[in-house]
Amino acid sequence: MSIEIIPSIDISNGNAVKRIRGKRGSGITIGDAKKVAEDIFSLGYDKIHIIDLDAAERIGNNESIIREIVKMGFKYVQVGGGIDDPQKADRLVSLGVSRIILSTVVFSNIDVTRNIIKEVGGDKIIVSLDYNSSATIMIKGWNLPSVSIYDAIDLVNSIEPNGVIFTYINNEGLMRGIDAKVKEYVAMLNDAIRIREYSGGVNSIDDLKLLKEYGFNYAIVGMAFYTGRLKGVSIVS
Repeated sequence: MSIEIIPSIDISNGNAVKRIRGKRGSGITIGDAKKVAEDIFSLGYDKIHIIDLDAAERIGNNESIIREIVKMGFKYVQVGGGIDDPQKADRLVSLGVSRIILSTVVFSNIDVTRNIIKEVGGDKIIVSLDYNSSATIMIKGWNLPSVSIYDAIDLVNSIEPNGVIFTYINNEGLMRGIDAKVKEYVAMLNDAIRIREYSGGVNSIDDLKLLKEYGFNYAIVGMAFYTGRLKGVSIVS
C-alpha cells in the first residue's frame, strides 16, 4: 500500500491562497489560480483538490476557473466549497469534476444531502469531516460547532459516500504535523468507504508514512507544498 499527495488550491477572487485555520486575511496569496494549477500539472501531478472559498462564503464563485482547470488534463479533480443543493452538485459534475466535497450540508440538512447523492450518485461524493482538538465537527466556514466526530463518523457510515476527508483544522496551514488521534477515527469507517484522505498540518515524509500506516490512501497538501517542503513528492510507499 502507498499514499499519494494531492496538491490543494483554495480559490478566492480568482487567486490561489492558503489560509491559516481558514481565516480570511491570514496565510499567503500564491497567485492566479489557473496559473498555479498549470504549474502543479507541469510537475507531473495528475490529481488536484480545489476549494472555492468564495462559494463557501456566499460571495460569488470561481466555477469558470474550475472549468479551465478541469480541461488541463488532470485525471482526478475534487471540488468543495458551498455545495449545498443538487443543482450545484450536478453542475460541477457536468463541468467534468471527478468528485464533489460535501461538509456543512451533511450536518445541517441530511435530506438535502441525500438528494445530492441521488442526483449525482454516491460514487461522486466525498464528505469532509472538519474537526478540532475537541473532536468537534466545525461547519459554516469552521465558525460553528456541530456534532462530535464520533457521531459524524456514524452518519457518514450510514450514507456511505465514496470517500471521506479528515481535516484537522487546528493545524490547517501551520505545518505542525498530523493529528495522531486520526488513526482511531479512520479505523471506524465502513469498508465501503474506499477513499480516505487527510488534511491539516502535513509537512514531512514521516507524516505521510504515518498516514499510510493509519490506512489513508491520500494526503491533501497545501502550505508544505507551496513552501517547498513537499513540492515534487508524489507517492510514498
